[in-house]
Amino acid sequence: MAAKRVRFGQFELDFGAFQLFRAGEPVQIEGLPLRLLMYLIEHHRDLVTREEIANLLWGKDVFVDFEMGINTAIRKIRIALEDDSAQPQYLQTVVGQGYRLVAQINPIDEIPASPDSAKVSLEELGQAIMAAAGLDPEDPNAESKLPEKS
Repeated sequence: MAAKRVRFGQFELDFGAFQLFRAGEPVQIEGLPLRLLMYLIEHHRDLVTREEIANLLWGKDVFVDFEMGINTAIRKIRIALEDDSAQPQYLQTVVGQGYRLVAQINPIDEIPASPDSAKVSLEELGQAIMAAAGLDPEDPNAESKLPEKS
């Protein structure tokens, strides 16, 4: 199964590669803000509370100033996305509650080799086998052009 990839605005997020791209170019973003962005995308349009974010990034048993850490992570996401908190295109603040990713998210389908592109007719297969055996595919009665074994 291919790794999850999504597109929003001019951005593409590759979950498998743990990488954010803008117009095909990698965007510099630290690990914690990127993990948070992935979580927000997975919970697209849902309110993600500050408590959920703290549990996601640090767990329940870690004692850190997570208020400052959350603010920093959100700020770094906004910087990476060039998003304005006053007029958000991507990340909306729900004052006193949390955050919501509001951008339109489009999954990117991995493009596997088309099953039809690999199809070969029986005639083409037979000709390929004959050519590999050293026979002229145009003359099925022709003898092998391979040297005989002694």
